[in-house]
Amino acid sequence: MKRVLQFLNVPFEYHIISGVLIRVLLIVYGDIHDKIYDVPYTDVDYKVFSDAARHVLAGNSPYKRHTYRYSPIIAYLMLPNIFIGKNFGKVLFSFFDILVSIALKILVGHQLGATSDKRKVERISVYCALFWLYNPMSIAISTRGNADSLPCLFIILSLFYLQTDTVQGSSKYLLSGILLGISIHLRIYPLAFSFPMYLSLGEYKINRRTSIKDGMLSLLPNVNQIILTFSCIFTLFLLTCSMYLLYGYEFLFETYIYHLFRKDTKHNFSVLFYYSYLTMDQLSFDIVKALSLGFECIILFIFSLTFGCDPKTLPFALFSQAVVLVTYNSVMTSQYFIWFLSLLPLVAHNFKMLPAKASILAMIWISAQGAWLFYAYLLEFKCREVFILIWLKSVVFFCANVFVLGQLIKSYTPGYAFGQIELVAKTKNK
Repeated sequence: MKRVLQFLNVPFEYHIISGVLIRVLLIVYGDIHDKIYDVPYTDVDYKVFSDAARHVLAGNSPYKRHTYRYSPIIAYLMLPNIFIGKNFGKVLFSFFDILVSIALKILVGHQLGATSDKRKVERISVYCALFWLYNPMSIAISTRGNADSLPCLFIILSLFYLQTDTVQGSSKYLLSGILLGISIHLRIYPLAFSFPMYLSLGEYKINRRTSIKDGMLSLLPNVNQIILTFSCIFTLFLLTCSMYLLYGYEFLFETYIYHLFRKDTKHNFSVLFYYSYLTMDQLSFDIVKALSLGFECIILFIFSLTFGCDPKTLPFALFSQAVVLVTYNSVMTSQYFIWFLSLLPLVAHNFKMLPAKASILAMIWISAQGAWLFYAYLLEFKCREVFILIWLKSVVFFCANVFVLGQLIKSYTPGYAFGQIELVAKTKNK
């Protein structure tokens, strides 16, 4: 324990260097792994990105590459992959990954800024940032060549400018809106974050005692809300229209519309996995998915009102919404988990629970995920017909997500400031 504490308490700059080295080593290892093992280390989407970049370089649409269903911006970023080296994209995504950790440290430090003990603030902010920096999932996602660290970075930066005074006056809301608009363009899911971010700037606060009249008045925009809203909408509109002018309806369909009707029956954690498998040839209106989406929207709205109206609890509103978006989605893959894992460091210091309970919750979530992955491996690589077992594990994983989120909501205590620090201090004194 003493060695661990000594490692955690080294200067943050050394941790950044360590994080960079780990990612570089894994990128190098990935090339070796791919040549030896049947199950590749490199994400299948990474080859899709690279192929799309080749089409762009040739003056064609990135969507000529089958299964490329992302913004053309990703293909543009991957252009150096062709004339610099095949691992450029992995290095770039890992760089964004490192920037997320740095932004998290600064933002957590701002959250705790009112605390008189500067050493305590520094320690807490570093611990929270290290959760992302050394998180095996975030490391694997970026070094395997997945681009989800990019929208995560823009979301964190949007929240950073919204909640800090790094930029003064109306410019902070303008920058926050621009960054949020970019993140929505890259991925649809941050659209859900726009409502609680809007509410957090309101002059009226909604709670259980708020009348309907006052509740409606609180939704009327003030100047800051207008700036945030219009900068977000304008940025999203500008990017989307630009891509539409270049690539037409194909861009809209592949980037956005496709995901509304997507059915993934091979590697999907969703509780709707088996249902999607049984109905994959049906094109009629899907009442089951419509009900699921409706229920999901209701939960998102409730979380927005519950946690989004106070700037202090806004990060938890985004975190809880991200968990719901992933858990209730009709398609769920491992890369989606970083949607909420990137926000977890912003709220981790406000969970009032014992380390043992936190460890148990982590094990519940990891074990449920691991059980699903085992049967998915049997299906995809051993060709065993285990669809029913995969579906049952999907149900277990869904329940695990709901249970863990419920426990986190119960233990969430704004201003708690990571009670673990007291434990650390006691341990050091022994």
